[in-house]
Amino acid sequence: MEKITHAKRSYVLSPIMMCMVFSSIAHAQQAQIEHIEVLYKRSSVTSENTEKLVAMPGAMGDPLRAVYSLPGVVAAGGSMAEPAVRGSSPSDNIFEVDFMPAGYIFHDFGSSIFNRHIIQDFQLYSAGYGAGYSNATGAVFDVTLRNPKYQPITTTLDFTMFNAGVFVEGQATEHTAFYFSARKSTLPLFFSEGEELEGDDGEPSGVIINEAPDDHDYQGKWLWDINHNNTLTFNFTGAEDSAAAGFNERAELAQKTPEFQGDAVYIREFNSQNVLWDHYNKRFHLRMAVGALKHSGKLEYGKRASLSNGFFEEESETQYTYKAQLNYRINKQHRMITDMAYYDNETSYSYDTFQYVCTEFDPDCDIKKGARITGKQKFNVNTGFIGLTHVWQINEQLQSELGGQWQHNKYTDESFITPRIALNYYLSDQSTISAKFGRYNRMQNINHIAPDVGNPNLESQTSDHITLGFSQELADEWSWSIEGYHKTMDNLPLAIDANASDAHLLYSNQVEGEAYGIDLLINKNKTEKWYGWVSLSYAKSERTNTRDYVTKDYYADTPIVFNAVFQYEINELWEGGFNFTARSGQAYTPIVGVRENPDFDNRFLPVYGDSFSKRHDLYHRLDIRFERKTQLFGLDGKLILELMNAYGQKNVSSIDLDYDKVKSVNDLYIEEEDDFELRPSIGFSVTF
Repeated sequence: MEKITHAKRSYVLSPIMMCMVFSSIAHAQQAQIEHIEVLYKRSSVTSENTEKLVAMPGAMGDPLRAVYSLPGVVAAGGSMAEPAVRGSSPSDNIFEVDFMPAGYIFHDFGSSIFNRHIIQDFQLYSAGYGAGYSNATGAVFDVTLRNPKYQPITTTLDFTMFNAGVFVEGQATEHTAFYFSARKSTLPLFFSEGEELEGDDGEPSGVIINEAPDDHDYQGKWLWDINHNNTLTFNFTGAEDSAAAGFNERAELAQKTPEFQGDAVYIREFNSQNVLWDHYNKRFHLRMAVGALKHSGKLEYGKRASLSNGFFEEESETQYTYKAQLNYRINKQHRMITDMAYYDNETSYSYDTFQYVCTEFDPDCDIKKGARITGKQKFNVNTGFIGLTHVWQINEQLQSELGGQWQHNKYTDESFITPRIALNYYLSDQSTISAKFGRYNRMQNINHIAPDVGNPNLESQTSDHITLGFSQELADEWSWSIEGYHKTMDNLPLAIDANASDAHLLYSNQVEGEAYGIDLLINKNKTEKWYGWVSLSYAKSERTNTRDYVTKDYYADTPIVFNAVFQYEINELWEGGFNFTARSGQAYTPIVGVRENPDFDNRFLPVYGDSFSKRHDLYHRLDIRFERKTQLFGLDGKLILELMNAYGQKNVSSIDLDYDKVKSVNDLYIEEEDDFELRPSIGFSVTF
């Protein structure tokens, strides 16, 4: 299910179709970090932690893709899926970039939307975060873009097997500087228009490329250092993802849902502009910002010459954001942080499709196809919040953060007051015990609460987070940390069975969740030419249907995750390393039989067993990366060699019927889809 996600809520462009239509194309192309408030100006230098993530093997120079090597983070359904953090849904996360909401931060076909040259820092708050974030029950991904450098204007060109980009940076006037980044995917070079893709068995798949999967993005920042105490920043960001394909009678999509045979077109994009004013002095830091975000998505499918039209879903969103934060130091012991924001959001949604009543609790939305529905709706999804936090240095050993947040959702007419508490006990200058508690809420996905397609009376989801951790700095740049956590999740949506007496409601608040686990991280900063880290996570995530009190593993439940990253400076020119990942196999629902498709003769659908009761085999892979400094026509350059899944491990990501072989209800043939096999990449970067 493809979710169009921004920092405040998650919309669904298609209940099932994005996953069904474009998984074929995608398959074919095959720490916890402590939050420290600061009162000084932002740097133009990339942080050491971000530099590590940029160079991490398997991330292809993308620090946000490297998030999967951090404790408690898993890809929820294949390596290109969005991250699920500590047992929560990917829809429960929020993304902020430079204090403001983002349209989305991950492209559909693998990478994030950010050029590696502009990220100063990346913070992952996996649980128990403070009152400055709202409308989230999962994790917070907070990206800080660095300031432009006051230097002569330079240009950097990047080329890899999967994208190409240009980055320009420099000083404009005595008090202003800027940078601009633009990147374009090279995936269209790997496909030809009219080409029919091969399936895993080498036979034609029935999927014809009309327009190759493609994406592009851009970012820019203009900085005005007004004086020592004031800066004004103008940011702009945008991205687009698109693809178009034809599905003939051989395609799995057409065999499973014959109505969708034909041409399909998908596109999503966003553009945002933000103005931020920062005022600094010895006692406080005041930040005020205003921004505009326009976001749209369109999916057309089942278009055939023999039909007047096919099916479509289209969404557009316009949001104006007003935010402010005051970080005030009262004295050496006390500090007050005030956060406030208002999001003026108007979203329109039009569709001509089938009704799919399903949630993450259901193993396969594809087989829950209802009546054909058409409509056009417009929503004012305005929200606002005020957060207060008191930071108290009680003594040399104990620090507390006591806070709370008031939030109001206009669309659902709900208000929440939620506490946020954190305690840090410093056993020594090197050792800290930390404990956190927070209550969080988020509005349901709009497709679950919109009239006609959902239940407008659904209450918002809520969650309680509790964490307890210990961290210690050791000699020679070694450190380690361990943290346990427990989450409760209430008022999750349940898709009501079509035979129930209240089926007309479509959804109810009758799913509860629980997630708990422990994360261990051992880190070595760079000394003696090398650095690296090892992480090990144990976790459990479950969902309970309170209508019949059946408890099941969550689809993204991954009990064991292990990561080992090693990077070594071989000499002045070469450096290289590896990233090894191993984790429990993904939970899935077994197919136990075959039934006839009630809408089409000689077509068949799967019969499922207990939801998420089986697991694929252990997932593991090794990624290797080498970099070499070089020169091209006297210009500084860098050659990058990367090999993902170096030993070609076949990691199963999903199963379905092998529809080509199924000719009757007695034919039970299962087809496995692999994540991806060995994938090499060559890249080159030059600066002038």
